[in-house]
Amino acid sequence: MKLFILLLICCTLFIVLPLCGQTQSDNLQVTYIANEGFFLQSPHHKILIDALFSDGYGPFATPPKGIIDQMMDAKSPFDGVELCFLTHYHKDHCDSKLIQDYLKKYPAVTLVTTKPSLVFIDGEQFGFVQLKKQFCEMTPGINQSLSQTIGTVPVKSLGIKHMSFYRNGIDLEEYMFNVGYWFDMDGFKIFHSGDCMLNNLRDYIAKNGTWADSIDVAFLCCNLLDDGASGLDYMMKTLKPKNIVLMHIPPKTYQEWSVKAEQLKSIFPNIFLFKESMDSKTIPSSVGLH
Repeated sequence: MKLFILLLICCTLFIVLPLCGQTQSDNLQVTYIANEGFFLQSPHHKILIDALFSDGYGPFATPPKGIIDQMMDAKSPFDGVELCFLTHYHKDHCDSKLIQDYLKKYPAVTLVTTKPSLVFIDGEQFGFVQLKKQFCEMTPGINQSLSQTIGTVPVKSLGIKHMSFYRNGIDLEEYMFNVGYWFDMDGFKIFHSGDCMLNNLRDYIAKNGTWADSIDVAFLCCNLLDDGASGLDYMMKTLKPKNIVLMHIPPKTYQEWSVKAEQLKSIFPNIFLFKESMDSKTIPSSVGLH
């Protein structure tokens, strides 16, 4: 009898232990859509951020039509998306018709964005407000933040000013409202900067004190590292990310940024940039779970 029980325990361990070692599904999968658009998949969550757009204003990368169709038809891996984040309503981040059609088609999806973005989409797509049950509006003041748990995903919306472009002494982006996002999906801490420059992030941190949220993957607008090593040093000392993904890189300057990223790897090895839509990287659970 004792021998039978021992054999039963051994057989059970033989079956269970390999399953426990199968950690692939516990990883974070990062898939590039275009520009600042990404699809993120963790064990229990699928999230789109700045991914539903079709216009790059000329210089910036756009998703191929086939990928847009795949997202809109919720074909794998885009089935079961839970949250759709939007940092701001510039057309290289936001296609109002795509977003409206997507929400209409998938009533379980929540759009997380700001009031200015919602107003813009509603202005272009009359009646968009009828989908407001699917909106999670988070509109912090500039250099302020708001926190909320959406479903089971803790989210922080950060009022980081949009980068400036000056003409005749006037900031052409004065009225563009940008936010960054920090969120936790299954233990993976994500930060997405939206469109900002180093001085904008410095202002936010200066007014909010020491950055306290851990970051496993920081999606950073490439302008944040325009200064190269000095900008990276600031990120390492303040945000302290484990991985950095550079974004908003015009295809014409990809080679230049690729060389720059390789140089920065000597200081911070886990820095990446994507070139083609649907390029993907796996972040292991040992990195993301604390």
